[in-house]
Amino acid sequence: MQKTEINSAVAETLLFIGGRAVEEVEASIKEIGFASQKETAKISKSVDELSRLNANLLAWIAQLDADGKVMRYADDHELTPKKIIPIPYDEFMAIRGFYVGAAYDAGAVSIEAAEKVWESAIKELASEAGYTRPKAESKDAVRMAKKREELVVKYAEDSNDDLRAKKKAHLEAGDNKSVALVKEINNELARREKPEVEEAQKARVVVRDKIIARARELCKAGTADADEKLISALLALG
Repeated sequence: MQKTEINSAVAETLLFIGGRAVEEVEASIKEIGFASQKETAKISKSVDELSRLNANLLAWIAQLDADGKVMRYADDHELTPKKIIPIPYDEFMAIRGFYVGAAYDAGAVSIEAAEKVWESAIKELASEAGYTRPKAESKDAVRMAKKREELVVKYAEDSNDDLRAKKKAHLEAGDNKSVALVKEINNELARREKPEVEEAQKARVVVRDKIIARARELCKAGTADADEKLISALLALG
């Protein structure tokens, strides 16, 4: 139970999490973690119940405004536009410790299994609600974040076409400094394209789910017409 103990140690250094007393947070998170493990362990899981539990969890791991609503980064935020603002990393890890410990107490076969319940909840909140997981504020993490911000400012006046032209020129130069600049430009282009790539992936998931749902309906129908449609769909996908 090493990881849970480490996270509990983190919690012991805190008096408040998200502006609320640690004891209050711990009790609520343990209820959520315990119930989530119980629901996950069921042969027939309730997606609605897990979503409800995850929504309750979100209210503890996101920063809230004066009205108790989750706060989001600005639409023009350079790194995480419109994403939900998380609580600080140490508070997040303390909550993780409470949750994982409760999931283990609820019957998870191991700490690793309990951690998977937590990770599943966080991934669901990231994909469905736009939650952003906080990052450790190590010296390296702070340094890298500062460097990324500096690059955003450095290339702010350049369009994507401008960057590609500069990249081409650096590639032709081929010296060590130019190679390093190519890497910088690649990172900046990837950062700019990330929201578009994520939206495209979300659209693919929607289409995928609709295809699966329709295929299930046709299988359930069990008619010759339904079989023909399934075969046609399979051929089209091939």
